[in-house]
Formats: sequence, C-alpha cells, structure tokens
Amino acid sequence: MKLTLIHPCVGRKAGAKYIRTWQMQALAPATLAGLTPRDVGIKFYDDRMEAIPYDEPTDLVAISVETYTAVRSYQIASEYRRRGVPVVMGGFHPTLVPDEVSEYTEAIIIGEAEGVWPQVIEDARDGRLRRVYRQARRPSLAGMKPDRSIFAGKRYLPLGLVEAGRVVI
Repeated sequence: MKLTLIHPCVGRKAGAKYIRTWQMQALAPATLAGLTPRDVGIKFYDDRMEAIPYDEPTDLVAISVETYTAVRSYQIASEYRRRGVPVVMGGFHPTLVPDEVSEYTEAIIIGEAEGVWPQVIEDARDGRLRRVYRQARRPSLAGMKPDRSIFAGKRYLPLGLVEAGRVVI
C-alpha cells in the first residue's frame, strides 16, 4: 500500500509561489508516519514549499487540517478525488465541523488519530474506509515516536517541534 501525507499551506494564488517563511517541520504528518505500519510506503509533501504530484500513484491521501488551511485542503482533496484516490482528513477543523469536511473526503477522523490510525490503514488496505473514525478519549503520548525521516531533503528551519502534552478544552 502507498500512503501520501500532505501538509497544506494557507492558500495559493494561481501561478504564485508560497511565501517561504515559517518553514518548520509539520508534526502531525510525522506523527501519522510514526503510527503507520512499516510495510506501507509513505510519501510526504509540504504544500508550503513544493508542488504536489497529483498524478503520482498512491492508494490513500491523508491531510491534517486546521481551520486556516481548510480551503486549500479542500482543493487538494478534490484534485485527488477527481483521480479516484480516497482522502482522509483529520485535525482540529474536521473535529469541529465534520459535516462540512465530509463533503470533500471519503473519511474523517474526529479527535486524536493515535487510537484510530491503525484501523484507518487496515480499512484502506481492504478498500472499506468508514466515513467517520472517532477517538473518544485522549490517548497517552507515552512512547510517541514521530517519524521525522519524511522530512529528509526538505529545507526546514533548524529546529524540531516536540509535543509534551495536550490541553482539554
């Protein structure tokens, strides 16, 4: 199975490059990569700094969406879906407005991905993605190992983000 992880930018003007600032590693895709079984091939594209190769073969696309990247995420998802590639979205935005996000994707993750990501991968392998995956409680961060190898060859600021805890609101 081939998985494509996308970190969307805030937006793009046709024919214009994205502003090259704040190029820090995206922790959400690294976390998903760390949770993905080793027999799944992973490609990662950071929309802030590189073109997304929509025609590159893949079996599943995963996008972590924050509200300020929602419009761009919908554009990216629509391009993949036009090509028949299923898309799963998770993050703050899908958790807050799942009905809206569901219009642009085959599956959404509500809440944290850590507890449901293995099931998403298994279901994608079997061609039976569910519309909604829900993590009911906050998972432990103990043993969390983001896979930063997906950042190889990309030009990020020389610092790495870490997550020490999560706030329950």
